[in-house]
Amino acid sequence: MKPEKRIELLAPCGSWEALEAVCAAGADAVYFSEKRFAMRQHGAWLNFGREEVGEVVRYAHRHGVKAYLALNNLLTGEELGLLEGILPELEAAGPDAFIIQDLGLLRTVRKLGLKTPLHASTMMNVHHPRMADFLRELGIRRIITSRDITVHAAGEIARASGIEVEYFVHGDMCVAQSSQCLHSGIATEYSANRGKCLKSCRWPWSLVDREQDRVLAHVEEQHVLARKDLCLYHQLPLLVSEGIASLKIEGRARPGDYLAPIVTAYREAIDRYYDDPGAYSTDFEVLRRLRSTALREVGTSHAFGQPGPGSSGLSGQREPKLFSIAVEERPSSEVGRVTAPQGSATPELSVRCMTEAAATALLDTPCDWIYVGGEHYSSREGHAWHGGALREFIGRCHDAGKRVGLQTPRITTTREYTDLERLLERLGDQRPDLYLAHNTGTLAWLREQGVGPVHADFSFNVWNGESVRLLREQGVAGFTAALELTLEQVEALGRESAGTLPVECVVHGSLPGMLLEFCVIGTHMTGTTRNDPCPGPCTQRNYALRDRLGHPHWLETDQYCRNHLFMVRDLCAIGVLDRLLAAGTARLRIEAPLYAPEYLAGLVGTYREAIDALARGEGYDGGVLLERIRRGAPRPLGDGAFGNQTVAISEPCSERPEEVVIRYTPERRAAAVAEEA
Repeated sequence: MKPEKRIELLAPCGSWEALEAVCAAGADAVYFSEKRFAMRQHGAWLNFGREEVGEVVRYAHRHGVKAYLALNNLLTGEELGLLEGILPELEAAGPDAFIIQDLGLLRTVRKLGLKTPLHASTMMNVHHPRMADFLRELGIRRIITSRDITVHAAGEIARASGIEVEYFVHGDMCVAQSSQCLHSGIATEYSANRGKCLKSCRWPWSLVDREQDRVLAHVEEQHVLARKDLCLYHQLPLLVSEGIASLKIEGRARPGDYLAPIVTAYREAIDRYYDDPGAYSTDFEVLRRLRSTALREVGTSHAFGQPGPGSSGLSGQREPKLFSIAVEERPSSEVGRVTAPQGSATPELSVRCMTEAAATALLDTPCDWIYVGGEHYSSREGHAWHGGALREFIGRCHDAGKRVGLQTPRITTTREYTDLERLLERLGDQRPDLYLAHNTGTLAWLREQGVGPVHADFSFNVWNGESVRLLREQGVAGFTAALELTLEQVEALGRESAGTLPVECVVHGSLPGMLLEFCVIGTHMTGTTRNDPCPGPCTQRNYALRDRLGHPHWLETDQYCRNHLFMVRDLCAIGVLDRLLAAGTARLRIEAPLYAPEYLAGLVGTYREAIDALARGEGYDGGVLLERIRRGAPRPLGDGAFGNQTVAISEPCSERPEEVVIRYTPERRAAAVAEEA
């Protein structure tokens, strides 16, 4: 008889004290990071040095505990080269797995022939079995699911793909879709995808009517995006029955005396369950203790569907010290004469629009590509594209000498795949010239349909040339650079990807700060979730979340009831097109889902004028063109991430406190409040 395979209890450790505490408390496995490649970079005290990795592994193994080394931030080509040089040494230290996010690191591990098992970080945003299948074929052994899916959906991934699935059960939760929060990276240059998040989701916000600048539903300076901590202690039997392989506790920045009681509680529950499943019941005294000593209030997040009005700690009273306050996004820099680079090719100009009216207006503009489809926001006129209208538009586009790119949703669950299947069926033989995928599952699905060429859009978060090479090996025809890249990083990426795949760069438009799986508007305007009948408040007015500086971050709802929170300022790169061309950028893109047709036509004409002037070797007056773009612009303009300083992942964040104030007991909270007073 085969021994019973029990569910794994996985605990974090960011220090020796935490490692010793969680091992003693009964963890089956721990996950930890090397200082330079960690997704938690709160201070010099956190994580382990290169020389300590082997010591951590040996300590864990002596206590019968597995050790998983997390190398799960996004990497520039230079950083990936540094990591490649020490990967054999890290493997020799004997970790039981590497946890990774970057596709370039995945390719590097395969290229080196390393044998350490690979686990896909939650930052890979795996939310459908098709994504798990794609990664399994590339050598991934375990999926750490997106934090935005239910326990049942995680079980479906395990059953459908046959891969091990790890699921978060306790600790701090992000409100945005995994790896799709760009707000901190664009606004402050400290990227959430690189371990430096300044947690703008924890700011106080006001929900406002953006036309009238009026506060709605009494949501004024409340922490509407501050997700409560997760606690699934009372759901152990369900987690086991769904086939989850590993229960993950969040908290690499937490001290051992905070983590140990949590690990002990789950350890005791797991052991009691397997001793006699039929007699098992939740120890509610333990549950009450876990709730009372938690850093914040607790809830179940997305484990059982869309979270409701009680899913956020609105008052912020149990919020620890914030890592940042509302910041002023960089306005557009002063622009002078832009000169033509030597020997650069003339790039194409693409425009992503949303409505049929905007797409039709683009037929009379000098753009080369028109991107349509994907999400449709409730504030925009009309509806999402359907087969008949799209089929007709593709024909008109080709008649006008332009090419069409079909956008797909950034998140693709069964519903989105069904919609895409119906759309392709109704297109018949009138197909677009390009399909833009936002995740590995959609890429795999498009290959299954036998359509193409396929373009990897900005949600792939491409930061390095190795990622580009992996995408090419998977049949991708081009890619859009990550939106968090600084200008210097885009230039480096262009050099690294030269001769591999053509790179597209977004040079103008509204930048998505956060992609939210739940609807802030429905939650606070009507108290409903996506699982309840909703009267559709998103269709009745235009919304924004206003920060403490008074800046409105436009809030849009798509046809799948997801929210898109935009940066305050739209990117305008009219002053740096010469540098992008010199870096080999093949296509310049305008992100225009929020633009009216009238403004869009003039904007496209201005960028075409600049591109043509560079192509002729004449250059142009950037200040004049910037002023023209500003006139009539629906939103303020800024430099986006192009105006940021390049911050290496190994550099500590100066804005972060050296030590995080953790108020996880009533006594500590009271002492902290008294100290601040």
